Parts: sequence; structure tokens; C-alpha cells
Amino acid sequence: MDGAGSDRDLDLERDVDRDLAGELLALKKASGASFARLSQKTHYAKSSWERWVNGKQFPPRDAVESLARLCGTDPGPLLALWDTEDARRTAPAPAPAPDSDSDGGEPEAGEPAEATAPAEAGEAGESGEPAAAEESPVPARRTRRTLWGSLAAAALLVAGAGAYTIAALSGEDKPPAPKPTPVVKVAGPAAGCTLAACEGRDPKKMNCGADAVTVRTGSIPPDLVIELRYSGACKAAWGRISFAEVGATVLVNNSDGAAQADVVHYDRDVYTPLIAAPDHGSVFACAALPKKKGAEDTAPTCTGRFIPSQEQAQRP
Repeated sequence: MDGAGSDRDLDLERDVDRDLAGELLALKKASGASFARLSQKTHYAKSSWERWVNGKQFPPRDAVESLARLCGTDPGPLLALWDTEDARRTAPAPAPAPDSDSDGGEPEAGEPAEATAPAEAGEAGESGEPAAAEESPVPARRTRRTLWGSLAAAALLVAGAGAYTIAALSGEDKPPAPKPTPVVKVAGPAAGCTLAACEGRDPKKMNCGADAVTVRTGSIPPDLVIELRYSGACKAAWGRISFAEVGATVLVNNSDGAAQADVVHYDRDVYTPLIAAPDHGSVFACAALPKKKGAEDTAPTCTGRFIPSQEQAQRP
């Protein structure tokens, strides 16, 4: 019965995971992007996207949000589905029911042993004659001594329990409080740089994408998506655009006057190098469409400003 129940729970968990995987697969097909392109757009390996989309592995929350934003879809419903499935996956397993089978062959603890049977009548004495009738009460006296001994032991146990209860109520001889179990924190991948040391470097190579989140977004109709990405480990940010055309530009700035930019040379997306994002400074990202022949330059479109010390980045 337990094995069958475990198989059913496993099948149910797989069915639930396939619901999220089905949504991710539908978004991927709608976007027309390959696994290689998803890797470039989100900084996750294409092999990881293959496992997540096909339901082989549960995806991280940030990957689900990134795919939704890249496809121009509200990430809220997908993130709610992710939260529900993650809660089910991490819920503690129910404790196994105690085994009710008992052979009934062993006596209960504390049960007095069976009294030794008296000697059978007619047992011969030293002279070969039957034992006298008046000598038979000896085993009975032994039984009475055993009974009195059991009663005395029970009285001592009751007295000891009463003394322990009184001591507990009076606060005496309290056992020491158990020491709290130390929390073991597993260190994540080390950041390759922090703050100004990250200026101009690739966020993927510096491992800043390991804890990165999209903190601000924007768009240029009909398709271009602007993202401001932030890494708390690196204390740095970068800009990213998706569904853009060749020649579109993305720029990231901070309140210290530093800036980094890049241009879409092929495909439809690109991200900037890193820029420092101090706790009390601000960062923002902008994008501009390529200039058309004979047309005037268009003003760039920017995201809102992000100040790390004032806002808590939502982690996956």
C-alpha cells in the first residue's frame, strides 16, 4: 500500500510539473526562439532551457519571469503557477503510520513474572516417603513474598514520580534548555567582481547573472523590450533589450555619470557590459531604435531609476 501511494504521489508531482513545462513550451513556440537564442537572451544555458521546457527539471523563478517578459506576456500568472508547484515540491512528506500489528506473544513492560508453580504432591523426601501435607505451604509463602516485593517496588515508583512532579512544578532541577541547531548556509557561486571593478565587464563571465533579477522594465512598441538587470552579489547592473531589430541600441547609466552601451549587430537582442550600482546610487537603462534614412533621430526610451538601498530586489 505504501509503495503504491508513493508511486501515485510521484505521478501527480510529474503531472503538476508538466503543467508549467507546457506553458513554457507554448511561450517558446510562440516566440519562435531556439534554445540557443533563449540562452543568449536570458544568460541561462540552452541545455537548461531544454530540460525546463520539456519538464525534465523544475526551472528557477527568474527563468520563468524572463521568458514571459521576452515574449511580451504578463509574468504574473506564470509566477503564480511556479509558486504553487514549488510549494508542493518542497512540502514535507507525511509521517508514516505506526505499525498496528502485534503478535501479542510478549508480556507488557512491568508485568510481573508468572509465579513459580508449587511442587507437585507426592514428591518424595529424603527417606523415600511422600512429603507430609503440612510441608506444602512453603511455596505459597514464597509466592506471598514475591507479591509483597512487587507491591513495595510499585510504591517506590509512585513515590519517585510524585517527587519528580513536585520538583517540576516548583521549578527545581529543570533540565537545561536544548541548544539551537545552527543554520548552515550554503554559499552560492562567487562573484567575479564588485562595484567599480565590474565596469565594462561581461555579466555572464563575471558570474553576476547567478543572482540577477530584472528590477525595471520598459518597451518601445510594437515589440522591443527593455530590461534593467541587477546583481546584489556584484553590486552592479546592466541593460538588455530583446525583440529588437539590427541597429537598435541599449544603454545603462548610473548616478555617478558612468555609462555602458551596445548595439544589436545580428539576431534580435543584446546586453551591455556591467556598470557599478552602489547601494545609495541609482541606475537606469535606455534603448533607441535605429535611425532610418531621411528620418530624424528618435529620443531614447528609458526605464525608471533603481536605488538598491531603497528597494529590495525580488529574488527567485
